[in-house]
Amino acid sequence: MEIVIVGAGPTGCYTAQLLKNYGFKTRIIEKHLEVGKPTRCAGFVGRQVFEDTVLPISKSSIVNKINGALFFYGDDNFLIKRKDAAYVIDREKFDKNLSQGLDVECGKKLMEIKKESSGYVLKTNVDDIYADLVIGADGPNSQVRKFMDIGRNKGKGEIIKYYTGVQYRIKLDKDLFSPGVVQVHLQEGVSFFIWVIPEGNNIIRLGLISDNSRKHLNQFIKNLKITGKIIERLAGIVSLGYTQSFYKSIALVGDAACQVKPLTGGGIYYGLKSAELLAECIREGKLSEYDKRLKRKSGREIKFGLKGRQIYEKLNNNELEGIFLIFKKNAGFIEKMADFENHSKIFIEAFKNPKIFMEAGKILGRNLGKILF
Repeated sequence: MEIVIVGAGPTGCYTAQLLKNYGFKTRIIEKHLEVGKPTRCAGFVGRQVFEDTVLPISKSSIVNKINGALFFYGDDNFLIKRKDAAYVIDREKFDKNLSQGLDVECGKKLMEIKKESSGYVLKTNVDDIYADLVIGADGPNSQVRKFMDIGRNKGKGEIIKYYTGVQYRIKLDKDLFSPGVVQVHLQEGVSFFIWVIPEGNNIIRLGLISDNSRKHLNQFIKNLKITGKIIERLAGIVSLGYTQSFYKSIALVGDAACQVKPLTGGGIYYGLKSAELLAECIREGKLSEYDKRLKRKSGREIKFGLKGRQIYEKLNNNELEGIFLIFKKNAGFIEKMADFENHSKIFIEAFKNPKIFMEAGKILGRNLGKILF
């Protein structure tokens, strides 16, 4: 079977490594000239990325360990402590580690996919490639997904929404932030939140996902009087939704399959798990079960997050502050129950507490039921 993987990011490379481990040959094409460049990610992952995978992933890309998060709303804040809960990584090195031993064909951009009687022909800017199975690991703006969607009827609720994220790496003039604690700033008008990630050597990663991202980010820097040299700027797209991941010998993994946490926009862990499920289905000769298995694995969590995001984006200032104060009042509970990769867990457990449920109900009203049911 001729297997072609489009995209040599973490999910694409990990898929290739899994299939190689199972005895399958693959071709992997990448439109950029080098694996790991340009960087499109904050480079902040939960410990599960290194501890809960079928194949071991090198930890050499880790540049800092995170032991807590400081949440802000205006001048108010509270701290959550979790030892080694997450890692700051060098994304370029992370990607390159995953590509070790693979023959990645860089500089090949997918232009078109043509259906043949027995498979597909992938037309690139360099050559034509035949495939029995096409795996789209080509990110949020997946060309493979767009081709797949042409030939099928979309199911109910299959809507993908795109967001733009921006991040600056800043070498600070003076040490303003705790080296082992991330900052999360909630702010009306910002679709997600503003993050401040300490990288080490007095360098922070400051970013957000929102409309007018650069405007919000520059205003935040001005308001907090952050001074230093911007040593890198990056921007990327986040795709949130619930979509079909397999159709007629075309499979999607990672961001291409919307395997992204809707409440934070993080997708590396979910991408790796989708790769494992796909490789498992290929090894067992049960490709047609991939979409069902993937939805069984992460569908409930993603649907929960999409409902939560829809409500979060409609909160006004008073409601946002009210939710923040509930979180602050129950910081100990959050510290104990929070799960970096499964956000529904803490909300479901919290709402089992009558007092928290009542307080949240006063703010969210009937929307609370939309999250839980």
